[in-house]
Amino acid sequence: MNRLLGIVLLTASSAFALDSARIDEITQWLPEKPAATGARIGDRAAWDRLAALPSAPRHIQDAEKALAEPIPDVPDDLYLEFSRNGNRRNFETPYFARLNSLSDLLLGECLENKGRFLPGIIAHVKAIAAERSWTMPAHDGELTCFNGTPHIDLGSSHRTLIFAFVYDWLRDVLPQDVKDLILAECDRRTFQPYLVTCREPDRKKIPRRHWWYEGGNNWNSVCNSCVVRAALAMLEDRRLRAEFVAAAEHTVPFAMKGYTDDGYCSEGMGYWNYGYGHHLSLGLAVRAATGGKVNLFSDPKHRAVMMYPYGYQLMDWKSPHFADGGGNPSAVLLALQRQVFPDIVSRRAADLDLLFGGLTEISLRAFGQDPGPTYTNGFDTLPIRSWFPDAQVLISRGVWPKQTKRFSIAIKGGHNAELHNHNDVGSYAIMLDGIEMGGDPGGEIYTRRTFSKDRYVSKVLNSYGHPVPVVGGKLQKTGRNAAAKIVRTDFTDKKDEIVFDYTAAYPVQTLKSLVRTMTFDRENATITITDVVALSEPTTFEVPVITYREWKANDDSTLFTFKKTPKSYRRLKMAVQTSAPVTFRDEKIENPGHAEITRLGFTFNQPVTNATFTLVYSTD
Repeated sequence: MNRLLGIVLLTASSAFALDSARIDEITQWLPEKPAATGARIGDRAAWDRLAALPSAPRHIQDAEKALAEPIPDVPDDLYLEFSRNGNRRNFETPYFARLNSLSDLLLGECLENKGRFLPGIIAHVKAIAAERSWTMPAHDGELTCFNGTPHIDLGSSHRTLIFAFVYDWLRDVLPQDVKDLILAECDRRTFQPYLVTCREPDRKKIPRRHWWYEGGNNWNSVCNSCVVRAALAMLEDRRLRAEFVAAAEHTVPFAMKGYTDDGYCSEGMGYWNYGYGHHLSLGLAVRAATGGKVNLFSDPKHRAVMMYPYGYQLMDWKSPHFADGGGNPSAVLLALQRQVFPDIVSRRAADLDLLFGGLTEISLRAFGQDPGPTYTNGFDTLPIRSWFPDAQVLISRGVWPKQTKRFSIAIKGGHNAELHNHNDVGSYAIMLDGIEMGGDPGGEIYTRRTFSKDRYVSKVLNSYGHPVPVVGGKLQKTGRNAAAKIVRTDFTDKKDEIVFDYTAAYPVQTLKSLVRTMTFDRENATITITDVVALSEPTTFEVPVITYREWKANDDSTLFTFKKTPKSYRRLKMAVQTSAPVTFRDEKIENPGHAEITRLGFTFNQPVTNATFTLVYSTD
């Protein structure tokens, strides 16, 4: 008899939306008992091997610190702050801190095995179990969860998975009442709502807050991964676990729609780490639990998606920050993906400490799954270009070490209805010696406005804060039809050139054509960006440059230099060439929580019918 009474009732009374025969088949492949998420604390051979690693003492110190500090408070009033003023961070900071401390305590206890961290673990479990809502307030706008009806989001699913690690790893030493509490809270807050969703035969009747179940962005992978992995580790009923696996199998094709066929993630590198990283953990856990019978990586597209972080780098381990998802490739995820495609190897990932990463990554690498420190391919050596034709994103790099200062550019076409979209068709980012010197500003700290109808009020998210023109006083519009067309590409060892027509991105009746050409001359180490505009009647035309860096202009504002700091030796030069006189004006764009953005605007003095604006970037 399963302890989770609610799930027993659902099993007896609900019709299956999933294929019952498939669930029966999966049931036969699963072990009688829940699948381990790694090794339980009593398996001292496994844990003592990890405790002998040089990194282990640091994790013990993290656990000691968590034990010494009070559990962060998350009062109702703090939860309600988002409803009042849209602030997310004040609640999310202690909310995540609780889970981080619990993770530190758990890892410390398993490595040390002295029992001294158990009281802290139990206290954290009870505190988190007592939270009024596991769902983050930014995802509970109607206060449904706050008022007692749970739904699953990124936060509640993550809490469920960490509880599963606690339950599984400490199964033999936790008091029974604590284990019962963990099971009951995961049942009420996630397992039951998940089953209601996956059993609903009418997709239109899926709970509105569970749109992610068949969604095409990171939510799909994160929520499904956390809940299904927890169910595999905690639920005694084998057929019930099979139902969760069948649900995961059902959701994967929807998640894969969020990537272009060339593997590009329009949400950005940070969200690839987050979203696809969770899919990696889900697929590996399901594969292990079913003895390889269920393969969530069967779509050939997965290989292209797994290659994305290798191509999406301006320089070594540094990615452009298009859209909301800033960040750089995660070495621990590249280590995990070797378990799927062993030939995709990075030296940094191959040599990575087994205790590196969070509990999710450790659980999948540290207990025999990791293939070991082998390195056969050159995926740490970046090619001169990476081209994502379906996404219309080009990353063009210099020849190193031939060039004394390493120089690269990323430029995108795309459209303005991408996942985590910015209105940024034609945007670019330039990097010199590992420092992004100019171009796309990246994202903003999330507030209530960020994902509301007022999203594009933000100058960081609309096109005003991107290095793309303003035509007739109009910014780029939002939508799938606000898209670039590739006019031409010419890629050689000496030079890369790409030409975009991005006329359709602007809601300007007088605009006949707007074409941007980017040329990277590797031999002379210059990047040239030229905009050519044609209008049916005289119209104002402005082209901006965006930077976070120190800058200086000559007297007539035709030559600029950019540096990381006033004393930095890294210097980028920018020459301005125009078909008619322009007026230069600089302004600051606030981006709370991030470095201040400088916008250098160049406006033609008179309205134009035809104009050319060129920027030539070079180094000393």
